[in-house]
Amino acid sequence: MTGARERGRPLGAISPARAAAWHALLRVRSGGGRFDDSLAAFPELEGLSDRDRALANGLVIGTVKRRGSLDAVLGAFTKAPLGDTDREVLDALRLAAFQLLFLDRVPAYAVVDDAVAMVARKGKRSQGFVNAVLRKVADDGRESFATLSDGDGARAWAVRHSCPVWLVKLLRRELGDEAAEQFLVAANAAPERCLRVNTLLAEVPAARTALAAAGIATSGVPGLPAALVYDGPALERSAAFREGLVTPQSRGSQVAGLVAAAGAGPGARVLDLCAAPGTKTAQLAAAAPEARITAVDADEERLGVMRQNLERLEARGVEIVHGDVLELPAAFDAAFDAVLLDAPCSGIGTLASRADLRWRRREADISRLAQLQRRLIRRAACCVRPRGVLTYAVCTLPQAETVGVVETLLAEGGWQTDDLGAAWPGMAHPAAGGYLLVLPSAHGASGFFVARLRRGGAG
Repeated sequence: MTGARERGRPLGAISPARAAAWHALLRVRSGGGRFDDSLAAFPELEGLSDRDRALANGLVIGTVKRRGSLDAVLGAFTKAPLGDTDREVLDALRLAAFQLLFLDRVPAYAVVDDAVAMVARKGKRSQGFVNAVLRKVADDGRESFATLSDGDGARAWAVRHSCPVWLVKLLRRELGDEAAEQFLVAANAAPERCLRVNTLLAEVPAARTALAAAGIATSGVPGLPAALVYDGPALERSAAFREGLVTPQSRGSQVAGLVAAAGAGPGARVLDLCAAPGTKTAQLAAAAPEARITAVDADEERLGVMRQNLERLEARGVEIVHGDVLELPAAFDAAFDAVLLDAPCSGIGTLASRADLRWRRREADISRLAQLQRRLIRRAACCVRPRGVLTYAVCTLPQAETVGVVETLLAEGGWQTDDLGAAWPGMAHPAAGGYLLVLPSAHGASGFFVARLRRGGAG
């Protein structure tokens, strides 16, 4: 294999896309990389052609998502435990194995040659090891993957879908096998790219025209009048984005914002808690332009991003408060007609767009976050006026963080559930139809849970 080259590439040269992807993976390992829907997530990709940039971005995301599958196959062809391998060498192995197992567009010899050359340029003495392991993966890796992922046990599922065993068990228990498998398949697919047209500045047809001029193709989303699914260059590079005509926002997030906005009539006081970076705050300002909105978040840095977003979208008149939701002043009590709590959560609904999340989450996080969410919803509830509404939203699925949190508040009395399933029948929660459960496999979106509660009493 050594000495071979891809068509049109000089002898001994490393593919720019693969080299950039490897260095981006090293950044991820150091904690400096971020994952989102943008093709501009990593500085290592700057300077590449549009084609190489898109390829490198796909390689990084795919390698991180498929880490569990890759490690299972690589481990079958190494004598020593994979965990003993030099970290930079391991990332080179994973990057190459991803291409060999899950892509067909690049010749195997080119993938192996580049991996060997990359570790050599780093001064590693592992070229022979890398070459030998990857030759085996090229020859027998797909058969090994099929064997390791075959069966109905949790470990086979974990290899097949590249997911921690604990999460496989949780999803199967809560969604059932068929829905869990569909969810995990969607988690490994490219995430839907969805935006919201900022109706404060543009109507949907005008926004679509502006996006088309930037080479961005769009299509509408049934039931979400301001939503567009898009494809093409990075949205952030378009004039439509810079001028505030559009902003990235998933379907599930837009549903949550619309549910909350429905409780905000003219002159209503609206409270957005855990609001940064202001995606739903801006949506509330557009959907309820006559409402008086207060947005609260404890993270000063994220509030800075929120201010920039609101300024770009010209969502004016929002009162921004830096503060902890659990320590809100007494003046907030029973002061708002509508409250939106988009609570911190495990984020399991966002596995498709947050490639590394499945490896950062731990099973204990679910109960820890649920405990925090119960405290937050109680404090949020105190801010609602009699006959006002409280919308609770999280981009996750476990019952402990969703139905369990809401029912904790309902059990304390004084609240009733609005039947969101009647208004959004296609998104009705399968086990509790008054709530909404947006699933990637069913709705092409990030997973989201939404509930709206109405406070009793004279109003």
